[in-house]
Amino acid sequence: METEEAKRVNYEDFFKEAIIRLRDTSKSRGIHSVYSGFNQAFRKYYGEDPVKVTQMLAAEGKIGIRPVKGGVMIYLPGEGPALRRDLGEEALSKILGKPKGMEQTWYEQGIGLVAPEGVKRFPQDFLDMSIDNKEINVINVAGTLLQFAPGSNTLIVSPRKHFRYEAKNPAEAKYILYAHTIGETVIKIPKNNQVVFRAVVNYEKYCQMLAEQCFDQFIKHTNDENIAEDLTAEVIRKLGLIILSKE
Repeated sequence: METEEAKRVNYEDFFKEAIIRLRDTSKSRGIHSVYSGFNQAFRKYYGEDPVKVTQMLAAEGKIGIRPVKGGVMIYLPGEGPALRRDLGEEALSKILGKPKGMEQTWYEQGIGLVAPEGVKRFPQDFLDMSIDNKEINVINVAGTLLQFAPGSNTLIVSPRKHFRYEAKNPAEAKYILYAHTIGETVIKIPKNNQVVFRAVVNYEKYCQMLAEQCFDQFIKHTNDENIAEDLTAEVIRKLGLIILSKE
């Protein structure tokens, strides 16, 4: 007998149908992840967080995204506004009073506007207490992309499902995914669930705050939403931050 999970359409088809059916092409060729109702629909259908899946599909080139106030705009491949690197570099040159060809690239200059002391690292900068080695669990994970399994907010898998790890709760699962990068295969997780939860929540708030501050700075100095969004998107992409909705 076919399971409910097997009956669900795949992520890519769901996104494409949502974009086509929810967008108003007289205003935009994309949809807002929150204001269109997409995030709520995704959670109701799959029972999982849409943010991670959105980022995964965007990284694979199956959709286009751009960070905006309160979430992201989602587009079919090739339909989103292209990043205008030349305009972005010129805008930052004006903002910072430096000529083109400056030693640092323009996205590094941009992040300097909102995080002059550098970007915080997860998890170490989001743990609100020192953790003794006796108070941590060590998880060995795959050295490849990790993601939530369809229909789950605790089961972490690799793309081909060769790696599987069932987290104790959604916060621990997010903690692992946020801490994981290609090549880093050992993740230390506090045994205290409250410590894990606070670290995850504080990191998510930090990423959203940084994205909004970037956009605010760029729109203030360029008076151009497209350029401001382009600059913000590049900063977020280069830093590998998590794009979150406010829901």
